[in-house]
Amino acid sequence: MGPFVLVSRLEWLGLGILTRSCPPELVDRVVGEAGCTEKRRRLLSARFTVYFVLALCLFPRVDSLEVLRLLKAGVPGLREWSGVNKSSLARARQRLGWRVMRDLHRAAVRPLGQKRDLFRGLRVLALDGMLLAVPDSAGNREAFGKSGSQRSPMGYPMARVVAVAECSSHTVLDAVIGGWKDSERIVSDELDRHAGEGTLLLADRGLWGLARWHRLRDRGTHLLWRTEQRKARRVQDVLADGSYLARIEANKHSKAAGTVKAPPALVRVIEYRIDGQAAVVRLITSLLDHEKYPASELAELSVFSDEPPG
Repeated sequence: MGPFVLVSRLEWLGLGILTRSCPPELVDRVVGEAGCTEKRRRLLSARFTVYFVLALCLFPRVDSLEVLRLLKAGVPGLREWSGVNKSSLARARQRLGWRVMRDLHRAAVRPLGQKRDLFRGLRVLALDGMLLAVPDSAGNREAFGKSGSQRSPMGYPMARVVAVAECSSHTVLDAVIGGWKDSERIVSDELDRHAGEGTLLLADRGLWGLARWHRLRDRGTHLLWRTEQRKARRVQDVLADGSYLARIEANKHSKAAGTVKAPPALVRVIEYRIDGQAAVVRLITSLLDHEKYPASELAELSVFSDEPPG
């Protein structure tokens, strides 16, 4: 389905397709809490600018003035505008700021998975990070930094984005952004609040931390994480499904904050290979009952979480 088909649908539906997900009352509340309410009446109000930014995200390859035309068509009785161009739209977005959009997302987003999507009674979430190239502006260079040395920076500024998503619906529940030099573990600490009783959190080896493991387990979160081969090597018991219980301890030589003082943990280790690949995938989990949570199902769950939305 091409962008022009999608645009024609937005033109037919008007602004209502966005206001159903983000009601005007919610938008006004978030704008007010952020201190972005206008002191004088503007053509490009903060509320309208929010919906404009949302529409731009839906149609990133469509010209901004065309997106503006579609949104205007969805507001009955809106008076004729003059002098609105790409520069004025950019200034309106700058006045709004990024915090409004972040807070609106956090206020509006909800898990969309149904009861049938649970894994043995647990809602499955995934935590993952990536590097995202951003425009080469002075502000972005200062906020995110570039690869290479200070004297010889390379390429575009890189933002480190870490997000938590619901696996069944691919709903992104939250995300945090840091500089390219920031550790994924430190950047993602803010996302721990989305986990708790009744959730199973999946994560890659780059997000491992024993202190974090204990912190999440204390909140009732179950965990399924990929890990390095050298971790959890002290086997305590071999289970019938081929997995085994092992003791994992903090690396006394690690400089990572919080890892040295973290107490040991008993985990279950699952090892498997993907067809056609020689590398062994190694998972550790807090789900110790091999009869209730078979290793084959946990391995399949880990592979499914890596699949792109579609």
